[in-house]
Amino acid sequence: MQTLWNGVISFGLVAIPVGLAAATESRSISFRQVHRADGARVRHQRVCTAEDRPVSWEEIAKGYELPDGRMVVMSDDELAELPLPSAHTIEVAEFVPAGTVDPILFDHSYFLQPRQVALGAYSLLRDAMIDTGHVGLGRVAIRTRERLALLRPYGPGICLVTLLWPDEVREPDFGWLTDQTPQPREQEQRMAEQLVLSLASTTFDLTGYRDHSREALQALIDAKLAHREIAVPEPRTQEAADLEEALRASVDQARQTRTAEQRGTG
Repeated sequence: MQTLWNGVISFGLVAIPVGLAAATESRSISFRQVHRADGARVRHQRVCTAEDRPVSWEEIAKGYELPDGRMVVMSDDELAELPLPSAHTIEVAEFVPAGTVDPILFDHSYFLQPRQVALGAYSLLRDAMIDTGHVGLGRVAIRTRERLALLRPYGPGICLVTLLWPDEVREPDFGWLTDQTPQPREQEQRMAEQLVLSLASTTFDLTGYRDHSREALQALIDAKLAHREIAVPEPRTQEAADLEEALRASVDQARQTRTAEQRGTG
């Protein structure tokens, strides 16, 4: 895997040289902007608003706009030389129980690849987190931006997950929900719990799920290439039903489905 960052994991006085590689990739079907009449790609120009002329990439820098409209221009060299201690070191500040970090904070995942000389220390850290049920919290600077980082065991290695900063998570404005939601009846509550348990799995496994939007887009692309029409499914409609009756029917349906699956694998 191609590494996009090289440095060390530091916890206590132990230093583990590692490389950082992206753990995920997008499989979404991407599109180009084209001219509707002939399908030709549309070219986008970078134009200087002061001189009203196109500018090349070599002339472009990053700018921070002040409230009064003035612009502070930053060069790539200035940004690369920011004095960040996390530029080449992931310093684990603390270990916390796995599962205590809210998933809403999760941003991007990366694989930490150990250097050959650090295999022993790397494995020791991974096994220590597994045995204690803890994950590491620290900081890492990727492409000049410092992020909170979570280190956790993943398969035979260690995965780094960048986290959002606390002020990047919006507060939910659900006052209307708590003020207006009616209290469920005891029978409804019991059936809702039965429905959850009837749909519950003992393990988390996504292999049975498919990306229907990607499949539908690919089918549409194939159909257009073959100059044929594609069947459009009828929209699903569902009549409003009594909540208790809907719960009871859902529980019965889930049980029947689970029974059929068990017979099929038995």
